[in-house]
Amino acid sequence: MPDSSDFKRARTSLRRRMRQRRRGLDVHERIAAQRALIRAIRSLSTFRRARRIGVYLAFDGEPNLDALIRAALKSRKQLFVPVLRGLEMYFAPLPAAGSTRHNFFGILEPKNAVRAETLSLDLVLTPLVAFDDLGTRIGVGRGYYDRCFAFLRHRRAWIRPKLLGVAYGFQQVPRIEKQPWDIPLWGAATEHGVQVFAPQAE
Repeated sequence: MPDSSDFKRARTSLRRRMRQRRRGLDVHERIAAQRALIRAIRSLSTFRRARRIGVYLAFDGEPNLDALIRAALKSRKQLFVPVLRGLEMYFAPLPAAGSTRHNFFGILEPKNAVRAETLSLDLVLTPLVAFDDLGTRIGVGRGYYDRCFAFLRHRRAWIRPKLLGVAYGFQQVPRIEKQPWDIPLWGAATEHGVQVFAPQAE
């Protein structure tokens, strides 16, 4: 059985490979993939029904959701973005242009964030570094999403919010060794379409 140091090395190696590959995507391939995954998300009934949606502002080669954000605002959906404070993450209303600042990671977030109730979100479009065929997700390694959504660990069925991972197809791997603190994805969207890992709760 691998020890904890083997586990840490494996995740660190996977993160490094995926982030390098993501940053190195050809611009035309990146744009085409982003358009395809946004179409996939917009066609999802869960997205169409959702009124309060958590989104992210792209960083470090993550798929850019600006076009999806504009479309969602036109359809009168309420959008919320992550805010980091120390080891805590919470969501706040998407700010107007010019009302953002870079946090300590260099990610844009609201200057004057007003905390929203996480349980009030219907759907959260979740960034990630890699995910597997069962919905296990790994991020950059700081645990913000796992801590923010720790309450989902005790759910027997997905009610809300549903966590929909957003990634490029190559970020899916067959298996990631799941840890007790890992909060699984409800589904994942890539340029190849949407997978739902908990279909009984659709």
